Amino acid sequence: MNRSLVVFVAALAIGTILIVSILWPTVARAQSIEWDACPTRLATPSAAQTDCGWLDTGERLQGQPVRLRFAILRARPDRKDAYPVVYVPGGPGESAGLDAPALTRWQRWQQQAGWPRDIVLFDPRGTGESQPRPRCAPDTSLPWRAPASAGSDNAFAREALITRQCLARLGKSGMQALGPAAQLRDIAALLAGLGVTRASLWGVSYGTRIARLFARRYPAQVDTLVLDSIVPFDQNELAALPLQIDSAITQLDRTCRAAGACPMANPRAAVGALLKRFDAQPAVVALVGYDNLPLLFEITPYRLLLMLLFAAYDSDQTTDTRIRLERALRGQTAALMPLAARVAAQASSRGHSTPVFWATRCALYVDGPEAARAWQKALSQAPMIAPYIEQAPQASVCEDWPLPRYQADPRALPDRPILVVAGTDDVLTPARASQAFARARPSARWAPIAGAGHAPTLSQPQAQGVVAEFLRERSRQD
Repeated sequence: MNRSLVVFVAALAIGTILIVSILWPTVARAQSIEWDACPTRLATPSAAQTDCGWLDTGERLQGQPVRLRFAILRARPDRKDAYPVVYVPGGPGESAGLDAPALTRWQRWQQQAGWPRDIVLFDPRGTGESQPRPRCAPDTSLPWRAPASAGSDNAFAREALITRQCLARLGKSGMQALGPAAQLRDIAALLAGLGVTRASLWGVSYGTRIARLFARRYPAQVDTLVLDSIVPFDQNELAALPLQIDSAITQLDRTCRAAGACPMANPRAAVGALLKRFDAQPAVVALVGYDNLPLLFEITPYRLLLMLLFAAYDSDQTTDTRIRLERALRGQTAALMPLAARVAAQASSRGHSTPVFWATRCALYVDGPEAARAWQKALSQAPMIAPYIEQAPQASVCEDWPLPRYQADPRALPDRPILVVAGTDDVLTPARASQAFARARPSARWAPIAGAGHAPTLSQPQAQGVVAEFLRERSRQD
């Protein structure tokens, strides 16, 4: 899949789960499937059949029926797969991407991946093409969206206020209707509507959380699990941020050493100098040639750090990022334009849903003094960037979340075959966490992808091949 789909994953809320009690409905209401034509594509990238439709979940959100948009990429044109693969997007709050351009990219991805089973794609409720689409006005997706200006008065707190106002308009019932329990019901309803008794769940990034929660809640409906770039349940999402950014800078340093020398300063020194420069006077770049993005983008220190983090999603881009930093240090700020465009695209993404982001993240959030201590410890481990992100906790709305937390035991999983995939150069969800998860479970297989970054099943042929063989083995056992 090309990188525009990988960007969707960039809203990643690397997170922590210490879950307290709440009771949710356990049975999906009556659901129905309505088939219709897939969106028109400029060109058909493969001869594979693609079926599209809508799932009426039988539930309502703010008085409107909840309808999920889905598409099925058929592995073979002459039959339907009894045990398909269901893709669970990350984020939280990201869609699968089912408009015409994105679906075309999915077809190309399918052709490259060569997986032997049908693949079910769906936009989770509140995201993408699914209906209804609650929105924030003005929209915000903090903490991943940058403050408007380095000179803003407490910009993080101001953005959090916008988010609180957005969620207040949803109300408690609306927030609950967008959270993880509703998402689990939707997957169960989708399988039931399609007449699928068992499926393989393919979770990517934050989607690995939802996939595992689904497997625990509906074990009889799970055939296998494919978990790509696991987000640990016990990882503090805020405390992870400084270390992720610092790791992205360290990765740039490694490419510099591998090259033998850097033309100017080493990347860490270059980043430090640019942070001080943009703190004194933010720079502005024109996003020329990028559709649906604001023309001007202001680079503040926080935005620069997010640009480096987003760039680190693709490990093969580190040399390019390093060169752009060197050029910016020489005064060629326009060299940062592609990095800025990626952050701007995330904030402007139509597929991303801010209400779903917070409704999911806050339901699976741990608060209290331990979280505050973890944040301070993380800042102490990243002293160069700490001054520019130390106010980030003010952007979160989870500490005063008005609903009970979601209750689950993240360790409990049914005895099903599990494939755990991770890029060895992933700075967002380090491979060691996925490896520890696999080693703790006899039914899990560990598949590190050398040199790959975040979410390798979306872009790396080696990762796609490992999954294809895993699915073929499972098919031979059926």
